[in-house]
Amino acid sequence: MFKYLVITLVFFVTSNAIAEDLSLQRIQDLVDTSSVVCSGISDEISQVAKISKVNTAVTAVGTVAAGGALVAGIKKSQEEEEIEKLVNEICAAGGCTADGINKMSNEVFLNNVLQPMAKISELQQRIQKSKRLGNWRTGLLGGTIGTNLVSAIMSGMNSNQSDLIQHISACNEVVNQIKAASAQLVNVDVNPLENANIRKLNNIKNHCGNIDTASVEKIEKRMKGVMGTSVAGVVIGTVGTITSASANSDKYMDINNKMTLTDEERNKQKNLNTTSNVMAGANVVTGAVETGLNVSLINLTKKLISQAQLCEEVLR
Repeated sequence: MFKYLVITLVFFVTSNAIAEDLSLQRIQDLVDTSSVVCSGISDEISQVAKISKVNTAVTAVGTVAAGGALVAGIKKSQEEEEIEKLVNEICAAGGCTADGINKMSNEVFLNNVLQPMAKISELQQRIQKSKRLGNWRTGLLGGTIGTNLVSAIMSGMNSNQSDLIQHISACNEVVNQIKAASAQLVNVDVNPLENANIRKLNNIKNHCGNIDTASVEKIEKRMKGVMGTSVAGVVIGTVGTITSASANSDKYMDINNKMTLTDEERNKQKNLNTTSNVMAGANVVTGAVETGLNVSLINLTKKLISQAQLCEEVLR
């Protein structure tokens, strides 16, 4: 970057020394200076575009994972409702405690305990299904932590585009000087149509200096937006993973524990499941925002690359 600033400074000093007349050598100097200062901008912007494309793919994976976690979580909640109904039926006559069974007559035990106990097999199957869904939800939410972390790191490392801004500013300054100097060409005793350097100078004036630094500042803002959203996704994914694992622990999912849970413990598991599902849904939203910002970055960089390449073509 330093070389662009030095070359530009030298150009300004020499242009003031030759204010009255543009010699052929001066025209050559203008062409050479612009060729150095304005080259390579498209490559620098292309690097940003590549990062945005990779980031789009990463965040898309994270969004799909979060969506899968949400679906699994909803199905698990539905299974838990059915499990609770079965547990209530099995335990309704006091058949889930030794004291309750001891106090029953044989007839009550036969009608109100043994018959409902036949549903134990169905209860076991539903608990296994619910636990499997819970494991899927936990795993998928854990996956969103990784994708959001990668996205945050990639966007964070590329959120500072000060070098690109300086490069573009230096090119724009040179082009502005060329435009100002072009007005003096009428005083040069050279036919513009017969001089390749003058023709090239006119092409540079017409095709370079079209990228404004405000566009690069937009890139910075959107990169920072992706980084901030990704960091939020990491936090959300972490909370969701922890709560999902807690809701799916043996304390709530072992059949013996399941049948002896207090109302307070049942409500706590419901709240853990609800929180996990909310976190999964929130990560779907953050993933969609990240993807949208990356797509807008790709579109913006595509336009800037096109502008830079038009300039670089006339510099060759």
